[in-house]
Amino acid sequence: MEKKRVSNFKPNAKYIAGAKWGDEGKGKIASRESEDAKLVIRATGGANAGHTIIYKDNKLALHLVPGGIVNPEAICLIGQGVAFDPIIFLQEIEDLNKINVPNVRERIKISGRAPVVFPYHKDLDGLYESIKDNPIGTTKRGIGPCYADHDNRVGMRVYDLLLPEDELAKKIDVATRVHNQLFKLYNMENCIVDPKKLAKEFHEYGQKIKEMVVNADILTSKARKNGDKIAVEGAQAYRLDKNYGDYENVTSSNCVTAGALIGGHLNHKDVKEVVMITKAYDSRVGNGPFPTELPAHIKNDVVLPYDKPFEGDIIREEGHEYGATTKRPRRVGWCDAVILRSAKDAEGADYICINHLDTLGKIGNILGNIKICVGYKYQGKEIDYYPDDMNLTHEVPTPIYKTLKGGWDISSDLRDYNKLPDLAKEFIKIVEDVAEIPVKYIGVGPKNEDLIVREEL
Repeated sequence: MEKKRVSNFKPNAKYIAGAKWGDEGKGKIASRESEDAKLVIRATGGANAGHTIIYKDNKLALHLVPGGIVNPEAICLIGQGVAFDPIIFLQEIEDLNKINVPNVRERIKISGRAPVVFPYHKDLDGLYESIKDNPIGTTKRGIGPCYADHDNRVGMRVYDLLLPEDELAKKIDVATRVHNQLFKLYNMENCIVDPKKLAKEFHEYGQKIKEMVVNADILTSKARKNGDKIAVEGAQAYRLDKNYGDYENVTSSNCVTAGALIGGHLNHKDVKEVVMITKAYDSRVGNGPFPTELPAHIKNDVVLPYDKPFEGDIIREEGHEYGATTKRPRRVGWCDAVILRSAKDAEGADYICINHLDTLGKIGNILGNIKICVGYKYQGKEIDYYPDDMNLTHEVPTPIYKTLKGGWDISSDLRDYNKLPDLAKEFIKIVEDVAEIPVKYIGVGPKNEDLIVREEL
């Protein structure tokens, strides 16, 4: 009888997931996990997401290239789930070279199956927003229309940029026939696509990136067989996932763990650990429900002049809550631990990272108290989960708060959890109890290394 094969494969991928509406500081943990990773993957989203890297005291905002590029030993993959904008990508390559990050072009790989963002996708993004009664508040980077073309099977993929110009032009012609009719209908003649002209431009981009284009299945398979550590950098977050999130105020990709695995050329057996990132208070860019939102002097994404700040103004300014990509002021509110309870199931999370614990302490010192949402009042009853039928009920849950008196001060060089102020540890304990998941990582300052790690967990 033939012996049954026994695999000695061990999962070695870590996924860094956003727990709420993005902007949670995923880069802090992604950077930490990338330090010893052999393969770093960006798996979903596009240039609508931004993260900041620091390399030898140089700060740089990236939108497509994985932040793990600062690890000179890491291969960095832009996966098949990413809406790939070659114009922005090539600018990022140039910016990375300017700050002398080593061997950038040799270490970046692009999945040939990634969908490509074209200028007409950005024009469509603006058009769709303009005709809605309640605009979503997209970044107008063309991400949604790009994914829509991909789902409609007329979109271009990175491989198509390597085709001869005439073949690429034919594909663009097919893809834009309906789009051009829309541009005509809405008097946007300047947006009408000339397939030959666009094919020439994007064929040239293809020539500039062709050495980086790969069959990424082979790349991840090799890493899997070698037992290499893989770090997957999340984009957006649980409440922005197109299925789990606050539809229609969501992004256009599945940014929870399952979607990131597909977008990153991985499978469910590859995952060793999922770390879910949140802040010690909450923030959101764009429209959509936000149960713990606090009043602030903001209108149409602009901060209005004010003499006396609202609570939301204080949190926004103390936390420097402005979009990395859009620079829009973020809506802010108290920490919602109930969402974390729901998010952990969607993400399959093992641990939480709470960033901005130091900032929350300063906010408490200013306001005299700190609040945490530990439940909701919704449809006449108390619930302990985030409801998904708000479009039906037209009701946003009312938070049930637990209040802690005062605030705290934390030095950014603190690394011992036991030396945290008692009130800060009480806050963490409440989050753990409500979310039913341990807090392993705690951000206590702006730098990536300003982090407490509870190694005992």
